[in-house]
Amino acid sequence: MPNITLSKAILIAGLIGAIFCAYEALTKNTVENLGSNKKLSSSGLLENWRNGNVILLIRHEERCDRSNNPCLGPDNGITVLGSERAKEEGTRLKSYFELDNTDVFTSPTTRTVQTSDIMLGKASLLSEREAICGNDIIDKLLKHKIISRNLIVVTHNTCMKDLIRSSGQQHSWRPEYGSLLFAITKNKNEIQIVATLNAVDIPKYPSSI
Repeated sequence: MPNITLSKAILIAGLIGAIFCAYEALTKNTVENLGSNKKLSSSGLLENWRNGNVILLIRHEERCDRSNNPCLGPDNGITVLGSERAKEEGTRLKSYFELDNTDVFTSPTTRTVQTSDIMLGKASLLSEREAICGNDIIDKLLKHKIISRNLIVVTHNTCMKDLIRSSGQQHSWRPEYGSLLFAITKNKNEIQIVATLNAVDIPKYPSSI
């Protein structure tokens, strides 16, 4: 009987250990959603931004061709509502992140260009929609990233998912219009995803966090 009891105890301990290790591996590779706990200020992003280490991907605002809302311009662009939200998001972003030390690029589609113009006020046009997308998105981002300067890319939800997948992260996040995906450069060849943040969850003022 003592041997059977001991065997059961060892088996249970082993199962608990395996579950704990699996949980650790899962949470280690899970992207944090800052919108769920308002941890923008404590995430380390502000310091990394000041040091020029941040890569920020932003999804374009509401597509007109997939909405019943009035178009801002061409039907392959964004809606009037999307333009209003882009303006508000830009105001909130700039209250946290200065753009003087930042290079901004945008996909050449009408919806991304409109979003970038309204939200950020400046951007360099990428050669094509997939210029910073795909399985080699990390290499593409690093080629555009200048040391000690932040990089913003206004892009598409598929490209944001490409970065999460290519970084080996586990995340079921579906980027909403205007969503943010933050990453930092660890060295010349490595990117670490820090967090996601939906546009509606960006606090209006830094002091409110």
